[in-house]
Amino acid sequence: MSHERHIASASTFVAEPPERVWAELLHPGARWVLGANIESDFQVGSPVTFEGHFFGRQFEDHGTVLAFERPRLMHFTHYSPLSGLPDVPENYHDIRILLEPTDGGTRILVEQRNIDTPEHARSSREQWTQALTSLAHSDGAHRR
Repeated sequence: MSHERHIASASTFVAEPPERVWAELLHPGARWVLGANIESDFQVGSPVTFEGHFFGRQFEDHGTVLAFERPRLMHFTHYSPLSGLPDVPENYHDIRILLEPTDGGTRILVEQRNIDTPEHARSSREQWTQALTSLAHSDGAHRR
């Protein structure tokens, strides 16, 4: 049976050019995505894993790279075992991270699609907003 799916989106501005922001996104020590360490070779079709702690719980989420255009677009699927949902394609989120050059910096837009409930969509939007805020205020994103 079909369920209506939900979307969460968030955006922020960083006073750095897209190349700098992109480097910050993919920095090996970066933990801006919900405190996770992202591992992938970022080739289309390659696996991507997200490892970290969320509210004290160890997690290892995974997905597949759908598109990767430096320094503009990261697009991947995402599945979290903590969701309690079966590991089947219809339970994977579709996440796009888009960098747009703007006056004096970069606008970062995140869109997460295929979320199962309005509550989870609201929670995802809050998490992305927090992640982008921490990215925007991280040491590497400030002019020195």
